[in-house]
Formats: sequence, C-alpha cells, structure tokens
Amino acid sequence: MKMEKYRRKSISFLFLGALAVVMGIALARPASAQEILEKIEKSGKVVMGFREGSVPFGYIDEKGQWVGFGIDIGQNIVDALSARFGKPIELVKQPINPKTRIPLVVNGTVDIGIGSTTITLEREKVVDFSLPYFLTGTMLLVPKDSPIADFPDLAGKRVGMGSGSTANIKGLDRAIESGLIQPACEKILFEEHNKGFLALQQGKIHAYFTDASILAGMKAKAQTPGDWKIVGKYLTYEPYGIILPEGQGEWRDFVNDTLIRSIKSGEFERIYDKWFGPDGEVPLPMSTEYKTLLKALSYPD
Repeated sequence: MKMEKYRRKSISFLFLGALAVVMGIALARPASAQEILEKIEKSGKVVMGFREGSVPFGYIDEKGQWVGFGIDIGQNIVDALSARFGKPIELVKQPINPKTRIPLVVNGTVDIGIGSTTITLEREKVVDFSLPYFLTGTMLLVPKDSPIADFPDLAGKRVGMGSGSTANIKGLDRAIESGLIQPACEKILFEEHNKGFLALQQGKIHAYFTDASILAGMKAKAQTPGDWKIVGKYLTYEPYGIILPEGQGEWRDFVNDTLIRSIKSGEFERIYDKWFGPDGEVPLPMSTEYKTLLKALSYPD
C-alpha cells in the first residue's frame, strides 16, 4: 500500500517536473513567428537594423540622412506589411554593425537585420536567414600605386577587415593555412568598414579585405576615387541574406514572399539600379552568377 502511494507520488512529481520544464522552455523561447507579426500589427511599427557605414547598403549621406540599398529593401517590406494589415506601419531604424548585427536579432532588439551579411552554416546555428538576395565575392582595396595585385602579394603585409565579418576572417585564414599567403599577413580588425578605409588612407594597413560590393562603395565615396583600385580574384563567394530570429517561420516566409514578388515585378531591379546601376552611388554591374540567382528565386505563384 505504501509502495503504491509512493509510486503515485513519484509519478506526480515527475509530471510536475516535466510540466515545469516545458513551461520554462516556452517562457524562455523567443516570440514565435506569428507573435512577431501580431506585435507589428498591434504596435503599428517594425524595428529594423541597418548599417551606418557600409556604402551603399546603409550609410549617412552628405545631408545627414540614413539611406542605402538595404534601407530601400526594408521599406519595401514595410510597404508589404502595411498592405497586409490595411494600415500604415512605421519603420523604426536601429544601427547595427558586424559585431552587433547577430546579437541584436537574437535578443529581440530588432525584428530583422538588413545589410551585407553573408549566409553561413555557423550563423545558421543561432539565427535564421531569408533567401539570398545578393551575391558577391571577397577582393582587396589598395592604393593605385600598390604592388599588391592578388592575395599571394599580401605575404607579410598588414590587412584590414571587419571584426564581425567571420566568413571573411575564416576565408583569409584558409588562404594562409593553404600556403596561398606565405608568410602570413597580419590581420587588423575594424568595427566598421569606413574606419578600416581611414586606416588604409593613413598608411596603417597595406590593403583592406572584404566583399567587392563594399569595396566598390568605399572607393566610390573616397575623396579621389582614382587613387584606389580593387584587385584580386574572388577568394570566396558571399551570398547575402536578411537576418531573422530563429524558429519564426511565418515571419521568414513573409519576408521571402516580399523579396520574391519584388524580383518578379521588377521592383528589386529598380532598387538595385538606383544604388548599383551606371548612375548609382556605386556602379557595379550584376555578375552572370547573380542574374542566375535572381532568376532561380523567381518562384511561380
């Protein structure tokens, strides 16, 4: 009798313990996808993270306005949210940089991060990504009279790069380990690309290493663009994605749906041409691979 009573009590304790664990997980888990959309609908605003020093993805222009390719992509998503909920949705902009962009999405400070973030398997462990919407590769920015023409020429040199650009850092590490750069170059890390470019201008580093699209922006915004050149073959390919909280499928699907529809309607190309076209801030023709990517993303209705 005592044994039966003890058994029932043990089962009760186990049940309550399991219930507590489940409740703890539920309370600790980030808001679900539907809850983000509900939050946006109820509050009438969406918080988006953008770069402030990454031309032309997100930067402060001469008039002090926050502009860029990423911000226009974000506004397109805001317009889609407004259409979905049948009322204006306010865009709240939050600064992000290579070091903060992942943590600010993970901790819920921003609902979405839009910039120049490469999709990697390592990052996929902590955040989710939209479909890739931009494709570039890593190269080098150097003074026009620099003898550096490709990555092997970095041997023994000081090379700047973004401190939060883990994919770029790992790519350069692999180049060193493989013997492509021998002896090894010295890596100098900067929180923002514009700070790295300033160091390059001051002669503190010999080259700046990041995605060609960003290097083109740095060069275009230089006081004398002709003083700089972009060199080297692509060391790595970099597919960019929009950063989203993990496990929020409806919010991710909404963002992907908006991207796909903008590509199919021609709106995405219009935004691209505004920033990267012949008369854009950073003239950068689409590569054949990039055009193929956008065609592949044009899913049927």
